[in-house]
Amino acid sequence: MRMSPNRTERIAPLSLAQERLWLLQRLDPGDTAYNLTRAFRLRGALDGAALERALSALVWRHSLLRTRFAEQDGAPVQLVLSRPALTLRREDAPLDDAALAARIEAETRRPFDLAAGPPLRATLLALAGGDAALLLSMHHILSDGPSNPILARDLLTAYVAAVADEEADPAELLPPLSVHYADFAQAQRGEAAQARIARALDRAVERLGGPIPALELPTDRPRPAIRGTGGARVTFALSAPTVAALRALARAEGCTPFIPLLAAWQALLGRWSGQDDFAVGVPDAGREDETLEPLVGFFVDTRIHRARLSPDLTGRALCRRLRAEALVMLNDGAAPVERLVERLDPVRDGSRTPLFQTLLSVRLDAPASLRLPGLEVSPIPVPETTAKLDLSLDVAIGADGADGALDFATDLFDRATVERLAASFVTLLNALLAQPDAPLADLPLLEPEARTAELTRWNRTALPLDPAVDLVALVEHAAGAHPDAVAAVCGADRLTHGALNARANRLARWLVERGVGPDRLVAVALPRGLDLLVALLAVQKAGAAHLPLDPDQPPARNAHILAHAAPALVIDQPLDTLVPDWARWDDGNLGLAVHPGQLAYTLYTSGSTGMPKGVAIDRRAFASFLHAMQAQVDLSADDRLLAVTTVGFDIAGLELFLPLVVGGRVVIATTEEAADPHALARLIDRQGITVMQATPARWRTLLDATDHGWPGLRALCGGEALAADLARRLLARGLRLVNVYGPTETTVWSSAFVVERVERHDAVMPIGHAIANNRLHILDDRLEPVPPGVVGDLWIGGVGLARGYAVQPALTAAAFVPNPFPEADAPGSGVGSRLYRTGDRARRRTDGAIEFLGRIDHQLKIRGFRIEAGEVEAALNSHPAIRASVVVAHRAADGDALLCAHLVTRDGREPGDLDAHLAARLPAYMIPTLRVVLDRLPLNASGKIDRRALPPPTALPAPQGRREPAATDTERRLLALWEETLERPDLGVTDDFFRLGGHSLRLVRLQTAIRGAFGVDLPLAALFRAPTVRAMAALIDAEGPRDEAEDLAFMAALLADEGALAQAGAR
Repeated sequence: MRMSPNRTERIAPLSLAQERLWLLQRLDPGDTAYNLTRAFRLRGALDGAALERALSALVWRHSLLRTRFAEQDGAPVQLVLSRPALTLRREDAPLDDAALAARIEAETRRPFDLAAGPPLRATLLALAGGDAALLLSMHHILSDGPSNPILARDLLTAYVAAVADEEADPAELLPPLSVHYADFAQAQRGEAAQARIARALDRAVERLGGPIPALELPTDRPRPAIRGTGGARVTFALSAPTVAALRALARAEGCTPFIPLLAAWQALLGRWSGQDDFAVGVPDAGREDETLEPLVGFFVDTRIHRARLSPDLTGRALCRRLRAEALVMLNDGAAPVERLVERLDPVRDGSRTPLFQTLLSVRLDAPASLRLPGLEVSPIPVPETTAKLDLSLDVAIGADGADGALDFATDLFDRATVERLAASFVTLLNALLAQPDAPLADLPLLEPEARTAELTRWNRTALPLDPAVDLVALVEHAAGAHPDAVAAVCGADRLTHGALNARANRLARWLVERGVGPDRLVAVALPRGLDLLVALLAVQKAGAAHLPLDPDQPPARNAHILAHAAPALVIDQPLDTLVPDWARWDDGNLGLAVHPGQLAYTLYTSGSTGMPKGVAIDRRAFASFLHAMQAQVDLSADDRLLAVTTVGFDIAGLELFLPLVVGGRVVIATTEEAADPHALARLIDRQGITVMQATPARWRTLLDATDHGWPGLRALCGGEALAADLARRLLARGLRLVNVYGPTETTVWSSAFVVERVERHDAVMPIGHAIANNRLHILDDRLEPVPPGVVGDLWIGGVGLARGYAVQPALTAAAFVPNPFPEADAPGSGVGSRLYRTGDRARRRTDGAIEFLGRIDHQLKIRGFRIEAGEVEAALNSHPAIRASVVVAHRAADGDALLCAHLVTRDGREPGDLDAHLAARLPAYMIPTLRVVLDRLPLNASGKIDRRALPPPTALPAPQGRREPAATDTERRLLALWEETLERPDLGVTDDFFRLGGHSLRLVRLQTAIRGAFGVDLPLAALFRAPTVRAMAALIDAEGPRDEAEDLAFMAALLADEGALAQAGAR
């Protein structure tokens, strides 16, 4: 870039990077996210007058430091003042360390007025003990990270000169510069510079390829609709041996240490996020012309390295690729990020920065202190209170190691999470340096001690079991202890424990006589009632295994199951008809020898091929489950448990048998009662129910049917994710709520979480910890444990594992794998044990509780963003007019994936304010484009939401490329303003402003035009939220009230998305 020195010109345009900051500050004058504060401890004989003259000399030399920023003819300009306006403020009251830290933090929060004067402050503080502290605070529009050493060098040089010559003119203490920042800004706007930028942009766009997926790191809270700027910092150290190995690998690969650090950072982010495609920003000094090197100013730009990871990619191979990329970028020249955003046209999203959400900066560590005649100067740490990106890593390499700092957005992350991320980075980096030819996917994220702790700490669940005590023994013991207590009720029918046990004994003998015995299946296809309970218990007493069939299921399905399972016998008629001569059979206990490995039941669940698959559970697994749940629910003989679940769903086993083993009562809802929530509510009251288990969908229909509460009722909720809004409703009715989780393959429930409260940011409730004799692991693709907070695949081990799938050995081998970390003293987890892959995604919280994140095959990805349906459903369900919702992805005719919400509302209509409600809670890309209002959500026989039965949306957005004409006068007039602003004809009312080449400054011009044409003062944030003519016209016609503070915050976030990128690494 060719620049001509110009010391007489006092007005200049802003540079491209400055322009964005100016607009941000204009929108929110109180924002301090772009304040730069530096603090120095001055120890020794300080000459205060010399320091003040040195500061003046600094401002004389760097004209940008005596520049204010104003607006002329609708455009921002920088006005260079003829003389310095900086004065050194002195505060003489001595401060101790705590008071100094508070004073520094307060300084970071003081905003600047860019138009009023140069955004620069200097303060000299007196410290306890006789030292002093110098605070230099300025707006980012004046400076960047590479300017720091220039400022320090020039200030100290000027101070030495001022001490040596008390009479010297401050303007002459430092030599003048031949070129100033205003010259750079002027040249950047010239034709030659713009042509160079255009060429660099073309090459950058080609190098980066298509749309870049957003980095979806696991966060501690849902991402807010509007990205905040609150931040904090976690520091860590790299040892001297690590830095030595880093330098050695860099030398071997002909690069600087930056390259292996970037390779490790990309690898870590990929492992933590589960992504192989994302981008990392890297700050570039932006001083391509050597004449710019001595200048203080805002030059820094950001280069983008797109990560394209693969399972077999090694550290060395990635280093070589990144080195080649860096050389290409150096040759191509800088492409300003602001312009890249316009060219690549990412989805506008106020919740995150476009293109990249994380950054890596590497620098050489500055000396700890400097010595001047009679004075020692050392930096004072300044707390980091803002974050321009989700996560930024800074590494300062010194002679004896390196210091690392992770700046993070406090809206998203807890400090503990970022501390674990830092530890993972150190672990992975050391492994990469030691094994550069190993696949990055194989490198550890946890140190050996942490790995062992992650596997065992939350899995100490051993509960000793007597092998001889199975379901039968437990029921018989309870019957002996409570023979006259009512055991079972269904409608007008009831049986005592003694009578139930006797009747089951008679039927068991009848079964044994017909050849039924260990590992033989008996299909039970009876309607809901006491015969069903007797038959199931009798099969167990005969030593056989039951195959439950729901007679209300499609006959073809039951026929397939019977053909596949080949049971020895089918019980499908009333027991009095089946066994007419009851009196012939002895009613005493059979006393058959039982082995815990014998089959207890086989239950058929839906298979991925469309055909049901039979899950075989042994007696030890079922007995362990009953023991564990008795302890979890604290069930006793005084309890009455309501059975509402179809017998074909494995959770019916808890309802039917758990009350019997403790001497309690099971109340079996009739088919009609189970289907009618009003009847169910009456049954709960009439029978004095103390425990009930149901799916979330059934609980929701029950709550909708009545306003009645049931204080103290223990509510088990499982089978699907428990949404936060439903949990709140259940707690509000006085229920004691337990969220349970488990696949059929691990014996009903494997984990439980007692819900005592629901946090504001919760979308779904955790599934908790493993119940007794179960073990839950969250593993990566290599079956290695992931750090807490990281999303992985949920695997289950322990006593509860099924034998496998009946007569399907290949399917069994794929789902049940050898346990890679056996423990001899852990039941069901010793040598030769197995783990079951659930197919569910989850992560572990710091308290050990597990958060369920949905099925692996239910992940939604819309326009490059990965979306958790539960988070969207939680926002929908928080609307007072919505009773329930399900969110799915719908594939439109043009191939685009669209987010579709199926809603059950109170009045059968979509709420008119739903868009506004969602916009206040979700990023724009998470707001469903399509909505379908239903009378109720379709449920399958198990009471779960049947996603395959959801109807498709009937109205889809018009295909891209078809111009929709204006339909109202407002739309016609506004369309003309759009065409003038965008300098494009033939626009349609559904076209997107930003996809047509619009950007922030053009939107400012459109805002002004709207004000003149319609007399409406719409905030920029509102226009950003409504990027089509149709949406903007609706705003103009409505002229409704607005929250100006929210508008400012939203607009600032969106602009920061574009502008903060270049500035993110400047510090």
